[in-house]
Amino acid sequence: MKESEVPFGYEKDGKLFLSSWSSHPDREIGEVRDNDISTSAQFFLDRYEELKKKIEEVTAKIDTTENKGSFLMKLLHLKELLPKHDGLGDYETLFELLVKYENLVTDIIQKNRKRNSEIKAALIDEARSAVEAINWKEGTEKVNDLKTRWIKTGNAEEGKNEQLEETFWELIKGFFDRKKNFYEDKQKLIDHRKKQYEELVAEAEKTNQLYGRKRFDRVKELKDQWKTVGGVPNEIFSPLIEQFNSHLKPPSQPSNTDYSGIMKSLADVKSGLSPFDKKELDRVKKNVFRDKGKNPDKSKVLELIQLLVERDFINKLTTKRFPNFSSIDRDKKKSIRTGIIRDLITRDKEELKIYEENSSNFTSTDGKMSRIVEGKLKAQKRKISVKETLLEWVENDDF
Repeated sequence: MKESEVPFGYEKDGKLFLSSWSSHPDREIGEVRDNDISTSAQFFLDRYEELKKKIEEVTAKIDTTENKGSFLMKLLHLKELLPKHDGLGDYETLFELLVKYENLVTDIIQKNRKRNSEIKAALIDEARSAVEAINWKEGTEKVNDLKTRWIKTGNAEEGKNEQLEETFWELIKGFFDRKKNFYEDKQKLIDHRKKQYEELVAEAEKTNQLYGRKRFDRVKELKDQWKTVGGVPNEIFSPLIEQFNSHLKPPSQPSNTDYSGIMKSLADVKSGLSPFDKKELDRVKKNVFRDKGKNPDKSKVLELIQLLVERDFINKLTTKRFPNFSSIDRDKKKSIRTGIIRDLITRDKEELKIYEENSSNFTSTDGKMSRIVEGKLKAQKRKISVKETLLEWVENDDF
C-alpha cells in the first residue's frame, strides 16, 4: 500500500505513524478516522501542542521559582512520558529541552545538598555545645531551636546525609534522656525530703506530751533537724511548715477576756448606736492579740474590727468621689457603694494573681522566704474576703 506523508510522520494502511526520533523507531500512534487523513493528523498535532505547552509551563516556573529542586521529579516524569506519548511533533526538541532543565535542576540540587551538608555539620557542632547546658530550661530552648532549623534544612549529599542524621538525632536523644533522668532523680530527692519533713511533723506533734526543759530541748532539736532537710517545692513545703510550727507552739491557756461584751460593743458600732473610733478599735485589737487564751470568739472579734475599719475607708472614699452622697436617695447610694466595692475587689484579685504567679519563684530550705510569701498571699485573700462580706452587707441593706 502507498504511504502518505503527514507532519512528523506518515499514514499507512489506514494507520498513523510517528517518525523515528533520537533512538526511538517509528511508532504507530492511531488510526485514520472516516478516511480523513488531514483531520486525523490534526488531532495528534494538537495533542503534541498540548504536551509542549505543559512542558513550557513547567520550564517557565523553574525559571521564576526559587525552589527549583522541587521540579526534578516532574521533569523526569515528562521525559519518561515523551517516548510513549501519542502525538505528532518535534519530540526530540522537547526531549533536549527537558534534558537541559534536568541538568540545571540536578546541578542546583547538588549545590544545595553540598550547602546543606555544611549547614548540618555546623548544626551538629552547635548541638554538641547545647546538649551540655547546665540550665535545663535554656538548654531545652536551644535544642528545640536546633531541631527546628535542622528540619527546615533539606537533605545533605547522598554519601553524608545518613551519617549526619544519625549523629544529630543521637545528640538530641542523649540530651532529653539526661534531662529525663535528672528530673526523675530530682523527684526522688523531693519525695525523700518530703518524707523526712512528714516524720519531723509527726515528732513535733508528740512534743505536746512533754513539759518544761524536756519540751524545750526537744523543740530545739527538731528545729535544728528541720533546717538540714533541704529544699522542696513551695506547694509541698508550706503546709508542712505550718503543721510543724503549729505543733511546736506552747499549749494555749483558757481566756479570761469578756469577748461577748466586746462583740456587743462592736455590734453597736456597726449599727450606728456607737460612733466609729479607730483608736479605740486599735486598742481592742491589740488586747485581743495579747490574749494567749483559747476562745472561739477571738477570730470573730478580729474579723468584725477589720470589717468596720474597711467600711469606714469605703465610706470616706465614697464621700470623696461623691461630695453630695448624703443627699442621694437610698437605691442610688446602694448602687454607688456596690460599684466602688466591686472595683476594689477586681483590683485586689489582679494583685493576688500577680502574687500567685511570682510565688512559684521563691523556695527556701529553712522556709523563711516561703512563710513571707505565704503570708502575703493570705493577707491578699483576706482583703478580698472582707470586701466580699461588705458587698453582702450592702446587698442586704446592712451596711
